[in-house]
Amino acid sequence: MPIRIRLAVLSSLVTMFVVAGGGYVFVRSLTNGLSTSLDTGLRSRAAALTQTVTDTAGGIDFQDPGNIKLLRPQDAVAQVLDPRGQVVESSQEAGPKPLVTRPVQIRSRSNPIFATVKRGADRFRVLTASAHRNDGPWTVVVAGSLEAADDAVVQVRTALIVGGGIAVVLAGLGAWLLATAALRPVERMRRQAADISEHHSGSGLQVPKTRDEIAALGTTMNELLDRLQGALARQRGFVADAGHELRTPLAILRTELELADNPARSQRELRDAIKNAAIETDRLSRLAEELLFLARSDDNESDLRFDTAPLVPLVTRSFEAFRSRADEQSVAMRLVGDPTIVAPLDASHFRRAIDNLLDNALRYSSHGTNVEIRVRSEGHDVLVEVLDEGPGFPEDFLPHAFERFRRADDARARHDGGSGLGLAIVETVARQHGGHARVFNRTGGGAGVSIRIPASKFALR
Repeated sequence: MPIRIRLAVLSSLVTMFVVAGGGYVFVRSLTNGLSTSLDTGLRSRAAALTQTVTDTAGGIDFQDPGNIKLLRPQDAVAQVLDPRGQVVESSQEAGPKPLVTRPVQIRSRSNPIFATVKRGADRFRVLTASAHRNDGPWTVVVAGSLEAADDAVVQVRTALIVGGGIAVVLAGLGAWLLATAALRPVERMRRQAADISEHHSGSGLQVPKTRDEIAALGTTMNELLDRLQGALARQRGFVADAGHELRTPLAILRTELELADNPARSQRELRDAIKNAAIETDRLSRLAEELLFLARSDDNESDLRFDTAPLVPLVTRSFEAFRSRADEQSVAMRLVGDPTIVAPLDASHFRRAIDNLLDNALRYSSHGTNVEIRVRSEGHDVLVEVLDEGPGFPEDFLPHAFERFRRADDARARHDGGSGLGLAIVETVARQHGGHARVFNRTGGGAGVSIRIPASKFALR
């Protein structure tokens, strides 16, 4: 059900309950007020008539035409009853029969009694009181018609029903119109969002200048669209770069296989072709593994398993794995670190980052230079640095060092098998561990890359 209809129905229901409750209270108050006003008049009339009956100490000869009448002309409905309950005098409206029963007459001798009686089609408010005389307790009965009060209550009730019904309809209509006006920007933004396609993002949603919740929603939606479009652009760039990187080794591999298939090739040339094909296959395998790692990291599918462990032994394993390569290049490697330093790590992912740092350092290190690995504590963090004495990073490369497929020396990196993903993987691993990575050029020459991570698992973000 649309929101505007739900709001209209809810507003109508609330208005109906409010009108019904308020109308009930008002009618009750009006009825009580009219009844109280009528009771006050009846008390005054009963008091005057009781006083008249009480003051007549001797017998009352109602047959004597000269006797003063007990009832005045304004006493429209009144009766005087003797101690036996017989009607002594009665107004024309009251009739010859007692208005109240004998038990009521007896009970009224202690306290006046109010009652509502119906005679024919009319209702009357009746007050029964006692007048004490020497010959016994007499009873005075006065009554007032409730016709005027009933008519007033009926008119008020009718007005409330009609007016309340109109109020309910107007409340529902007003809520529907208000909701329609309030949701019009939302509907416009919905249509604009529906028109945004994967390849045509447009200029975003038109945000109303109302500075309210709807404007805040539109702003948030535009920010979300910007993030999604940015992620989509990065994904497209990632796919394009991956395809570009895969094209070169695949082309080389195809060429080597075609040459190997040539019957005119010698056995040595065939071995060289197979060797080159194996190198390109290894490069493809490594590139595919790196791409898969980054893709899983982007989708938060990396299966990280943190365990607080010493950091130096983990770095030592990477150090030993690259020692033979360093010896072949006549590069001296040195590891400096406190064996007692521990940190929450995923060993396999952190080892991948260290391997990439050492691979980069050895790739750009010349014969006779040094590569140093430092592991140290700094405040509440653990810092791992890999320093070399190579040519360093170009200044224009430093701001983009962690971008994927970005190389400091594109031609040399391709020749050495670099994919441009090593530093991107380092930065991803550092971020997974709640830290960050940094690249810099050393003052005396060479480059450095550092990974800073929290020393406590409670600091992981």
